[in-house]
Amino acid sequence: MKYLILILFSICVYSCSTQDIQSLHFLEGTWQVEGKQQFEKWEVKGNELIGIGYQLIDGKQKVLEHLAIKEIEGKLVYQATVFNQNQGATISFPLNESISGYYSFENLEHDFPKKIQYQKIDGTRIMVNVFGDNEQSFSFVMNRLSD
Repeated sequence: MKYLILILFSICVYSCSTQDIQSLHFLEGTWQVEGKQQFEKWEVKGNELIGIGYQLIDGKQKVLEHLAIKEIEGKLVYQATVFNQNQGATISFPLNESISGYYSFENLEHDFPKKIQYQKIDGTRIMVNVFGDNEQSFSFVMNRLSD
C-alpha cells in the first residue's frame, strides 16, 4: 500500500509540474515580426504545434525553418530545422519548467541559439528573445495577423 501511495504521489507531482501543450495554443496563427517581412505560422496538429518561419521576398514566401513544439518523454520540446544550418539536422530545445511568466526553451549545448523564449504580451502580440553566449542575443515583437 505504501508503494501505491508513493507512485500516485509521484505521478501527481510530475503531472502538476509539467506544462501542457495546450498552454501554448495561443501561438496558433500567423505572426509578423514588427517592421519586417518575416513571419511565423503555427498550427495545432493533434497534440503538437507545427510551424514554419518564412520571409516574403517580392511577394513570394521563402521558408527559412520548420518548427515544432511537442511532448517528448513527458517534457515539452521546441524543435527547429533551419535550412543551411546544422547539416539540416533538427535541434531540440526542452522547456525550462522552473521559469514562470514565459516559455524558455533551452539547449545550452548548442552553439547558437542556446535559449528561445516566447512571452505572451496580450492576445495579439508576443515577445521573442533569442540568447547565445555572452552578448549574443536579440529580441523582437511579433503581431498576430488575421488569417
